[in-house]
Amino acid sequence: MDPVPTNTARHAVKTITVVTPCFNAAKYIEETINSVINQSAIKEGRLKLNYWVIDGGSSDNTVEIVKQYASRGVSYISERDAGMYDALVKGFTRAQGEVCCYINAGDYYHPQAFDVVKEVFEESDVQWLTGMAVKYNERSQVTHFYLPKRIFRRSIQRGYYGRIQPHIQQESTFWRTDLLKLVDMERLRKLRYAGDFLLWYSFSQQCELSIVYSQLGGFKVHAGQLSSAMDKYTAELEQICGTPLNWVDRLLARLDKLAVWLPSKSLLIPIGYDKVIRWDDEQQRWAAPGK
Repeated sequence: MDPVPTNTARHAVKTITVVTPCFNAAKYIEETINSVINQSAIKEGRLKLNYWVIDGGSSDNTVEIVKQYASRGVSYISERDAGMYDALVKGFTRAQGEVCCYINAGDYYHPQAFDVVKEVFEESDVQWLTGMAVKYNERSQVTHFYLPKRIFRRSIQRGYYGRIQPHIQQESTFWRTDLLKLVDMERLRKLRYAGDFLLWYSFSQQCELSIVYSQLGGFKVHAGQLSSAMDKYTAELEQICGTPLNWVDRLLARLDKLAVWLPSKSLLIPIGYDKVIRWDDEQQRWAAPGK
């Protein structure tokens, strides 16, 4: 594949593509849709929304709920598919604009998430971005959150995240749409559990994952999720990265995990470990340490 251009710093972000794959999600889909269409950046006209809900031929009233939002810019497809990642590929092939992401039914975005994403992408050379990892319960109450300090390309490619360290939270991750050119879509289409890892693995071949100190999205824990089948997820992850972890990997991964809990003003910043993008009150902008 041809390299993806990286000279996109300070280019305007005018449109964001969001994809929601779903199947029999009537209980959860409305909250997710509302978290997308009610983004401050969308409602106030700073971003144009290209939103696709890709339904796998639900037998409940998922599609009827989605149809109610057609007048608010929600496009949808409803047909049988080969699973969630087959649905995602259908959405990604319809991606428009400068930034892309996906969110599953039940999960949702913080109301100002897209504003943060737009500003960070416009003011820096960030290629893909994640925020605080947040979990919700069935009542939509925050039950857990943490901030990763730095996520290394090598660590992604070796499969640390999801085996030794916490997963890269998909609900909080956004990327420049051009990065989809790095992904083998036919391979993605055939996966059942670890398609998110294939995206991260593909992006990391060329770009570092940046982190912003902000709540962007969150993962709702509920019964019947594919994410509960961790043994199957891990098996697919290992097929993608192709190399088993050795003792050095395990030691480095645990050191990375420990660093999450160290103070930000410790040695982490001087040694280049903490590169988190934070809000600068004086400059009134998002900036990485030293910028």
